[in-house]
Amino acid sequence: MSLIGHLKPRPLARGEGTLRDDRLFLVACDDTYAPKQYFSFLKLSRVQIHVVVTDDSKSAAVYVLERLRSFQHEPDDERWMLLDTDHCISPSHFPSFIQAIQDARREGIKVALSKPCFELWLLLHHVEEARVKALSNAAKTEAALRKQLGEYNKCRLKMEHFPWEKMAAAVARAKSLDSQVAGGDRPEGNTTRVYQLMEAIFDGIPAQQVPSEFRCLRAL
Repeated sequence: MSLIGHLKPRPLARGEGTLRDDRLFLVACDDTYAPKQYFSFLKLSRVQIHVVVTDDSKSAAVYVLERLRSFQHEPDDERWMLLDTDHCISPSHFPSFIQAIQDARREGIKVALSKPCFELWLLLHHVEEARVKALSNAAKTEAALRKQLGEYNKCRLKMEHFPWEKMAAAVARAKSLDSQVAGGDRPEGNTTRVYQLMEAIFDGIPAQQVPSEFRCLRAL
């Protein structure tokens, strides 16, 4: 049964611990663990980030979109999909992948692709963009991240691996990397556009509340 047929909940309750003008980011992903933990590390005043995970093994983009549609939203809320190209390697899956992206954009949903996977974004917290270009798949990317950190378990990310200054470095590196990659929704090289979501989150925060590590990025 489609999720769309269910009563749509709204993840941000206008009650205890929230204010009426809190900004809500609804972020659906094709991952079960890493993005949800990562975005829980962003403790920001007046910003709520609700990550909609894949918890039923249905990681195809069409299911990610369907889960996102299942939540109520208000006009000022931002809706995003985080998608890994590694989930659509099969030629038979790629048309539906592109169709889901096109459908999302028609509905005002923004899409941040990672090729090959979200772990490329995590790795850019620690290494320059030149060091991620040759990672050909998710397994190699995770192995590189594990080697860099000395450990990596996508079920148990550690906040100390991703402090503000490393998040800011990842935004700058990912933006630089993405500027070198052609292909749009069919990226021809490794890239991660999670930086676009990060920019959207921080662009709406008053300057005095932005962590100092991120202030210089507004000029980029």
